[in-house]
Amino acid sequence: MIEIDLLDEINSISKIHTLKRDDIDLIMIEFAQRITRSLRIERMSVWLLNTDETAIVSMGEYDTRFETFKKDSVLDVKNAPNYFAEIAKNEILYIADVTVSPITESMNETYNFPNQIKSLLDIPLRIDGKLLGVMCFEKTGDLVKTFSEKERFFAMAISLVFASNLEARARRSLQAVLDEQLAEKETLLKEIHHRVKNNLAVVSGLIGLQSSKARDSYHRNLLDECKNKIRSIANIHDIVYQNESLSEISTKAYFETLLSGLHTFYANSELLVEQKVTVQDFHLTIEQMIPLGLIVNEVITNAYKHAFRGRKTGTISFELKQNDDSIVLMISDDGVGLPDDSVFDPRLGMEIIADLAEQLDARYMLEGAMGTIFRLVITK
Repeated sequence: MIEIDLLDEINSISKIHTLKRDDIDLIMIEFAQRITRSLRIERMSVWLLNTDETAIVSMGEYDTRFETFKKDSVLDVKNAPNYFAEIAKNEILYIADVTVSPITESMNETYNFPNQIKSLLDIPLRIDGKLLGVMCFEKTGDLVKTFSEKERFFAMAISLVFASNLEARARRSLQAVLDEQLAEKETLLKEIHHRVKNNLAVVSGLIGLQSSKARDSYHRNLLDECKNKIRSIANIHDIVYQNESLSEISTKAYFETLLSGLHTFYANSELLVEQKVTVQDFHLTIEQMIPLGLIVNEVITNAYKHAFRGRKTGTISFELKQNDDSIVLMISDDGVGLPDDSVFDPRLGMEIIADLAEQLDARYMLEGAMGTIFRLVITK
């Protein structure tokens, strides 16, 4: 009989990548065929505790005598209390003659005799110290088998390899469940953003109807400003809905959309305004984007409404960039500038801007000697 190098066999068997394979029965058979040959035994089986730990259920039982493989056999803990007590406390359980041992004789009628088992070497399978099941190496027939030190080491190593693969499969299964749950939540969140955007569009439409019924320009302008603020927020939810990421929003995609919408709303044949837009593309959270978008909406709206009085042309420049330690927003125009008391003029929405800047923990400044310059810095 050819002598098998057990160390080489451990190394070879450990390379069976069960994590990437789905047919666990074929994996079990492949394991068992090689292991029974190496240990010169007839049977090998793996048993796992059920959920309530009242029984062990066979994951696979391989018998070389008949080349048979079966699974889902059940051994109740209550019918073999001594055996399960030993498994729970020992790393290796070796019994020369199972039929006369007080540890296993209660299993004679249900397991030992039907399978003609004489000697066994059983090793508990554990994950993070918790008992998961047991791997059984079984000699059949009439002759007792004494497992050598090398064979016991081999069996222990094999059980560790198998337990490791079981753990990997369990983690992969759990990860698959988590991924599925995450995908469902992301779909739900996208749907929520889509519905919020649609609801805001309805509100914007209702305000538009009210604006058309306003009896004076003052109230019409107030309603139009509210409509634009709502549209600014709605654009964010629309971009989130279309993005793969639900937590981060592209600055370039959002602000180019926002500025284009404001230009379309305010531009007319009597006032030709050129927009110069420079947006560095990076990502902000929705919590950052909403107040920043409202600030931009407020400043750009003020520029269209107040900067070019008495003029037919003008330029609005917009720049947003990210440095190592800050985010810098710069909005300027070449208009008439600000009156001395403009900071306190509620028409310019400075109270709103101050509140929004506080939400961002940002500093801002406004200059209006030669045109108007608005600068906001968000420290990271």
